[in-house]
Amino acid sequence: MTGIFTYRNFPLANTPALNGRVAVVTLLLHGIEKVIIIARSEDRYTTAREEWRHREGISLENDTRAEFVKCDLGDIRDVKAAVAKIKQLTSRIHILICNAGELRLSISIESLRINTSLQNEAISVQNECKCSPQNIERVFATNCIGHQVLTTSLLPLLKNGVTPSSDVRIAVTSSSFHFWCQQLDLDLLFSSSRVKWPALYDGVWRYGRSKLGNILFAKELSRRLLDDQDPASKQIYVNSFFPGNIVTDQWRGWNSYFGGFLGWLIRMVGSWLGQSPEDGAATALYLVASHEVREQDHRGQYFIPIATLCESSATSGDMKLARDLWDWIDAQATGTLGLD
Repeated sequence: MTGIFTYRNFPLANTPALNGRVAVVTLLLHGIEKVIIIARSEDRYTTAREEWRHREGISLENDTRAEFVKCDLGDIRDVKAAVAKIKQLTSRIHILICNAGELRLSISIESLRINTSLQNEAISVQNECKCSPQNIERVFATNCIGHQVLTTSLLPLLKNGVTPSSDVRIAVTSSSFHFWCQQLDLDLLFSSSRVKWPALYDGVWRYGRSKLGNILFAKELSRRLLDDQDPASKQIYVNSFFPGNIVTDQWRGWNSYFGGFLGWLIRMVGSWLGQSPEDGAATALYLVASHEVREQDHRGQYFIPIATLCESSATSGDMKLARDLWDWIDAQATGTLGLD
């Protein structure tokens, strides 16, 4: 899916008002009450706020809507600490966007277009093999395990966001790279060395494996919420999405495989063929704000740019694998944090 063939099914201008809602994402939305930003680097958050501050017609001098919570999603203990901080900031959440890499979103506030760039130490196609503090492969730990621990720990607040007139949305960022991983061996998640050869294929495969995990997580969470006896759970809509091929700082990772010049060339071609930051934002905003998600009962589904329902890989539809992965991650979290 490239920018040339983008399905434009949801313009940003159609984002409805979100007055009184609380989001855990990296942006300010239409009339939203509070935005909680989770990232490893507070410097990036400060830079983003400075960008917002200097936009014409926007004043953040006394604006307390944006709150920063420092968190390394690759560390289960750090995620738990972030959850404790979030619970101090709010008693309810209406929107949760799970995105461990760079999230560059453009949104409209009335007639003003704001471009925000806030990065969470992007975890993408990497040439190095590293492990998390829990000795789990770093890309998977950050992109998958951190999101499951974060989301399940915040479920009480997400349920509190449900009212007779308001549902709750969770959007999980995935990628078309999930097609590169056709099987998921849980034992290999502890490997600190390359599994595939050559190095480029291993990096793409490990990233694709984590993106497969994102889709499996969204499907299993959606299933569990529907099976839950709590009526509020059935008003939480969970979906995954591919934002598009958007050239961000993550793309500099190609330099480690191809060198500076070819890395630059790949970024130039990607800028021409890929989606714009606005297009990348639109599917996320559709899933967390559009009334169509509720009206069409979109649950556990996969979307591509823009706001287009798409069939994900056969492996990502394996619900036994989804349950096994959920239980495996739950076991890692319990082993680290205890039974609570």
